[in-house]
Amino acid sequence: MKQRGFRYCSTCKSKLQKWGKTLAGTQRWRCPSCTNTQVKLRPDLSRAFTLERFVTWLLGKQSQAELNLPDDVTDRTWRDQTAWCWSVAPYPEQTGEVHPVILLDGIGVGSLVCLVARTPEFVIGWCWVGWESSATWAKLLQQFPPPTVVVCDGQKGIVLALARCWPQTRVQRCLFHIWQNIRVKLTLHPLTEAGRELLQLTRDLWQVKTPEQAASWQQQLEDWHERHGDFIRERTDKATSELGKRRWWYTHGRLRSAYYQLAKLLRDNQLFTHLEPLTDAPIPRTTNYVEGGINSQLRTKLKLHRGMSEEHQRRLVEWYLYSRTEEPKPTRKFL
Repeated sequence: MKQRGFRYCSTCKSKLQKWGKTLAGTQRWRCPSCTNTQVKLRPDLSRAFTLERFVTWLLGKQSQAELNLPDDVTDRTWRDQTAWCWSVAPYPEQTGEVHPVILLDGIGVGSLVCLVARTPEFVIGWCWVGWESSATWAKLLQQFPPPTVVVCDGQKGIVLALARCWPQTRVQRCLFHIWQNIRVKLTLHPLTEAGRELLQLTRDLWQVKTPEQAASWQQQLEDWHERHGDFIRERTDKATSELGKRRWWYTHGRLRSAYYQLAKLLRDNQLFTHLEPLTDAPIPRTTNYVEGGINSQLRTKLKLHRGMSEEHQRRLVEWYLYSRTEEPKPTRKFL
């Protein structure tokens, strides 16, 4: 009968005996019949060590030339040894936990966009898509139970997906993105008095920290419209116009657009949601937890490892996002 198992010699099938240890401390075995010695290899431990070292390098600042590799391991050998690691893609387990606040944003990586969802404390999931649309955002939102509040930049795809997937969830629009949009429309040096007043009113949003101040700010916006409503309704006739097309445009169209953007945010209750007692924890008023805490860090790491293929860039993004989850498992768990 053929004897199996490591404790039997692979050559003559005799039972092995312990024969001291190697310099590395590994148990050595000897066959009393053919006197061959051998050690039990652990490819699982070797792969786990290789993957751990690979992820450490991927999320670090060192180049391949700066790695402390043994003298007999060249850069080419390192790449050959870790080639299989690029196929290991981490992703957090979805537990169904309800998070009171979720922040949403995306980052472009090559030809794809990574949509990221996180709480103020940690990342909860992501999704690779070709572009930002209501369908692609819905693909991400369907992974999680509806939260109490969502903080986002107001991209049209997010807004439509929220209305479809989480209709009861309140929205807090990022104040920094609001400021950017108004600044683009008015510039930093408006030529009209109405433009200068509206720009200053937008700056004052950062000083609103109580419901009373929010009510006062809203009243100031209404007073602005009473003073300048006729001004933003002025029209200019076109010198020439094609049949079926409008023969005029608003003279101060960009100023009008800036005002109605703020008015719509007030009407939709998306401007001062962070001041309402909807959750026990504070509600962020910007998406900086994603923009600064995730996206800017990813851009730095992609720059440090510039030259990677698009697939490898996506793997770097995934490992970094996974490292920012609530309880990331050791890398060996993905083997």
